[in-house]
Amino acid sequence: MDFFTTKNLTMKFGGLVAVNDFNITLEKGEIVGLIGPNGAGKTTVFNMIAGYYPPTEGAIVFQENIIGGKKANEITKLGIARTFQNIRLFTELSVVENVMIAYHCRIHSTFIGAVLRLPLYRREEKMMYEGAMEYLREVGLDDLALEPSGSLPYGKQRRLEIARALATGPQLLLLDEPAAGMNPNETQELLQLILRLRDNHNLTIFLIEHDMKFVMQICERMKVLDYGTTIAEGTPEEIQNNERVIKAYLGEA
Repeated sequence: MDFFTTKNLTMKFGGLVAVNDFNITLEKGEIVGLIGPNGAGKTTVFNMIAGYYPPTEGAIVFQENIIGGKKANEITKLGIARTFQNIRLFTELSVVENVMIAYHCRIHSTFIGAVLRLPLYRREEKMMYEGAMEYLREVGLDDLALEPSGSLPYGKQRRLEIARALATGPQLLLLDEPAAGMNPNETQELLQLILRLRDNHNLTIFLIEHDMKFVMQICERMKVLDYGTTIAEGTPEEIQNNERVIKAYLGEA
């Protein structure tokens, strides 16, 4: 049984084919990269997997569940979480509150229970806070738990997004340009963090990234899109030496 697979995944916007016949299989515990020039369709692939776009054609199967076309919250509950290319924090809320919000997909209390602060909600609220603090410790932000999330430096906001995604309890984590805007030191720290989180939580990680040094270091294999079509796949070494990939990034001589 495949852990995760897409079959002939296609997304059309009117007459524009943003992604055409995308096929990939992910195994448990892998770190796999999705790369390509700007506008290649990478984020569209993530949006289909995470439930933001229903595919025009094709299937997405996660642990024997057909998830193509399901709503984003349903897919999150099944065990797929994502971060975004453009950070989407609740900037007026504290760091720990941002992570606690993500926990709501894992609790059983009703809205009425929360309003009346019934015993079940109080127990789950305590669980959410303690769990959120643990994720913040993992990403090195526990000392900033009560700070407004909008006051964090850019690199730490990226880490907070990862902590928030982890709080949903995922098995598959989609990272959309996690190293964007980071300096070289922050990028190397992020690389080590992602490897540690993969091992600690037995995660499969599928990531989009433009920092080629980062993606070549962290990914076991990669897939390359250009104008929505797969042009190459293989190990980092194979991708680095692929003429179609070089042409897509650099153009013709």
